Amino acid sequence: MQYGVIDIGSNSIRLSIYECKGSEITQLINKREMAGLAGYVKKDGMLAEAGIRKACAILSGYKEVFSGFGIEEYGVFATASLRGAGNRDKALEAIRRETGLSPEVLTGEEEARLDYIGVNHAMPMGTGLLCDIGGGSTELVVSKEGAIEHLCSLPVGSLGLHAKYVDGLLMSDKERHQVRGVIRKAMDKVDWVGRDTLPQMCGVGGTLRALYKLSCELLGLPADAREVPAKNVKKLCKMIRDKEFFYQTVYRIVPERIFSIQPGLMILREVVDAFGCQQIAISQSGVREGYLIDRMLQTKKGCEEG
Repeated sequence: MQYGVIDIGSNSIRLSIYECKGSEITQLINKREMAGLAGYVKKDGMLAEAGIRKACAILSGYKEVFSGFGIEEYGVFATASLRGAGNRDKALEAIRRETGLSPEVLTGEEEARLDYIGVNHAMPMGTGLLCDIGGGSTELVVSKEGAIEHLCSLPVGSLGLHAKYVDGLLMSDKERHQVRGVIRKAMDKVDWVGRDTLPQMCGVGGTLRALYKLSCELLGLPADAREVPAKNVKKLCKMIRDKEFFYQTVYRIVPERIFSIQPGLMILREVVDAFGCQQIAISQSGVREGYLIDRMLQTKKGCEEG
């Protein structure tokens, strides 16, 4: 049977269609629109009308995609894009009115849990750290022998940090110092962060995929490599400070991450240092697959058994 999932994120809005047979999940379609909703959040914490209109336009198009493919079973959720918006209820009402869709707004902790379910289904975690750097938040999950020991959602994301603290494309030294302080302050509020040394990280999200691309292009990582050495994060953080290098090289390799790559890698560097990570495996599965399994497949299974 085929299922659809829409993920309203702070940086992008994604649509995925899956074929599900037993425990096997195959992604058939994956569409992405770079909505940049975090950039529409005003200083008072409200999501601007332009951002709401942009989300509605993208969602209306996605609903037509579902209709065209005959997808009747689908779910829609939002993460930090709407979670922290002061006018969240107004935005949700506008989406319902304009598109007929009713997104579920995930808590940060629930987003982290669904991340883990999605990743663990594709590549069993064992013992290690899961890190999902999004546009508006960062989710961390400590896994011990295949079970969740700790999880949290940090209110720092790649695009949100850029929108709030950076004036141009590249950070100044002063802005970089300020952003690093904000990241560390958020991490310091979680007492278990950095408590354990976890050499193995599993990474989710655009920043991690960009890390892989940049490592292949600039640092000699083989194209078929399954993991990225964590030391590459520090190297790239230093490399992209150079203005000429940034515009000529980074823009060519990951143009869709032009605003978010620098703060995203800064978040990743702080996490890597806190947990002593040495290797980073990049997962193609995450919160959307977790939502599919937990909210749709398990719910349907429960109804059938009931």
